[in-house]
Amino acid sequence: MSEQNLEKYVSVIETRVHSHYRDDVVSLGDITELFGMAGGKLSYMLDGDAGLIRHFEQFEFLAAVYDGDYLRVTAKLLAVGNTSRKRLYEAHVVARTVGVGPLATSGQILDPPILAARAIGITVTPLDCQWLTPPELKGKPKTKA
Repeated sequence: MSEQNLEKYVSVIETRVHSHYRDDVVSLGDITELFGMAGGKLSYMLDGDAGLIRHFEQFEFLAAVYDGDYLRVTAKLLAVGNTSRKRLYEAHVVARTVGVGPLATSGQILDPPILAARAIGITVTPLDCQWLTPPELKGKPKTKA
């Protein structure tokens, strides 16, 4: 993967999350799915195609996320190869309702937000699916030796 100016390739989604566990903790799988949603949006921004996740190099769960929390999930493009794309994913709790205030309807905006999870992942977008990719980032067909 080469070094390019990729600062504009950041996808952000915000959503309220829910838990089906008795202790109100949100499933780690739900957070992983949100990373996929933000990553899919990022893929459309760059290539016009969702691409495929290949693997995660790193995955860290750093703080609990609870039922009713509002998450800001980002996917940031770090590097672009011929067909591979390296991304940084982060999930921040930006508002919390569980255990906050005197009423069941109480909640608060968190300042600063809590970094709950982050990951680095590699995705693949085949050359024939890179139909919106800027020319300077578009992969090149391999030449036969």
